[in-house]
Parts: sequence; C-alpha cells; structure tokens
Amino acid sequence: MKHRILFFLLSLFQCLTAQTTEPLVFDKHYGDVINRWVAFPSLKNQGSIIAGYVYLDAKEGVFVQYQLSFHFGPQNELIADGIDKNELFRLRLGRAYNFKLAALSSEHCALLKIPSRPDGAAYYQFTTEQQEYLSGKYLNDDREFERAQVFLERLYSQQPHYPNLELQLAYCYNGQRRYDLTITLLPKAMENNPNEPLFYKELAFAFLNSGMTSMAEKSYQQCLEKTTDKSLKSEIGSSMAYFFYLQKKEDKFKEWSKVVTDNAEQGSQYLILLQQLENQWNNRPERELKKL
Repeated sequence: MKHRILFFLLSLFQCLTAQTTEPLVFDKHYGDVINRWVAFPSLKNQGSIIAGYVYLDAKEGVFVQYQLSFHFGPQNELIADGIDKNELFRLRLGRAYNFKLAALSSEHCALLKIPSRPDGAAYYQFTTEQQEYLSGKYLNDDREFERAQVFLERLYSQQPHYPNLELQLAYCYNGQRRYDLTITLLPKAMENNPNEPLFYKELAFAFLNSGMTSMAEKSYQQCLEKTTDKSLKSEIGSSMAYFFYLQKKEDKFKEWSKVVTDNAEQGSQYLILLQQLENQWNNRPERELKKL
C-alpha cells in the first residue's frame, strides 16, 4: 500500500512539474530573436521540433543553426531526441523561410541541455552598432521594411552618418512609400557625403513617386554625373524612358533613351525594353493605355 501511495505521489509530482514548464509559443518573427535560442517544427519530420540558434552572418543574412531535435511528451514536457543528421544544419531565414518561431527560455535550454551559446557563436558577434545596421539591412533585403526601420532609426539617432546607414534608411522609406521621409533624410546625407550617387538615385525615386517630375529629373542627372557605373546609368535611363513613354512625351522619351543606348551592353534587358517601347509607341497594348 505504501509503495502505491509513493508511486502515486511521485507520478503526481512529475505531472505537476511538467505542467509548470513554461509553454512554447510560436509567435516570434526572426528579426526579433537574433542571438537567441529558438524552436520551430521540423521541415522534414512531422511531430519533431527543432532547437536552433538565430544569428547574423555579415555577408549572407539571418540564419538559424541546428542544435538538436526534441518532441513534446504526454504533458507537453520537452523531451530531447538528440541530433538528427537528416536535418538541415543551417537555414537562411527570410522570404523563403519566414515562419513563426518560439523563443526558448533559460528553463527550456536547461531541460534540453543546450549551452548558453552554440559552438562558434563568437565568430558571429558584433558591436551594438554593427548588429543594428546588419539587422536593418537584411530585413530590408527581405522587404520587411517596417521591422528594418526600427533597427535603422535607432542607430540613426546615435550615429546618423554610420557607413551606408542613410542609404539603407532611404531604401526602407521608399519601400514603404514614405517618400516624404526620404525627401527629408537624403539632403542631410548629401551634405555629409555629396559624392554618393545612390543618394541621388533614391531621392529621385522619391521625387518621381511624389509627382515632382522636374526635381526627379534633376536628381537623376546628378546621379549620372557622379557615377561611372554604366549599368546604373542604363537603369536610370530605362526607368525615365519608361516613365515618359507612359506620359506620351516623345521628346523626353528620346532624351532618356539616349542614356540607355550610350551605356547599356548589347543584349541587355534595358535595350530589349527600350526596343519594345519604341515598337509600341504608336500601337500600345490595352494594358499600357490604362496606365496613361
């Protein structure tokens, strides 16, 4: 009888202990858990959960590195299964893999016997400024503009001329169609560095999409003057030629078309598009007429 009572109390204790473990909530965006342990359902084995570490690679973006597999027990307790060699060792998080993650607490890590940091993590450690910039940059690359804005503006408030920061902020604002913010930001950036051609390109884009065509042309011309990159010149010429094609302004169309023909390589996408626009000038597809 005593043995039965002892067994019952032990089982009850184990049950209560399992139930008091903090539950996993899969509600985190990868941008919010950089340099943290996370969990997510296996992409290969149904019912299996992956424990991994989210980190920044300065050249490639945000990754999660596989640590081990585990599953939930009868009381939702975490039960480690060890290393599954069939799982991907690391995964680039972003547009292709943008699922919700669960942040692992110190309690979860202790239960799974996970170290505070994975082997080799020191290689991916950055200063606060580097971390803010890289987080914003790669969120921009993934078109997560609102999230990128948080990191980039936080750094901007401390170091407004941090290398490439103002350009990333301009991408971020233009990506959200906040052209007013770009138009406010970039003139200040130009005062500090008047020779960066991409400042003029992004400013022109903001002007053009704000209905300020003459200001856009002026900024694009300044960009052309400050760059020797023929591909960039071809891109600008193509964009403006297409804009004036839609406006049916032939003189302006020819003016910007010349920028393309003077700089684009034979067979490039810019020359192909230009040829199509020239062929369609007097015989436009219905879909184009609706844009005019």
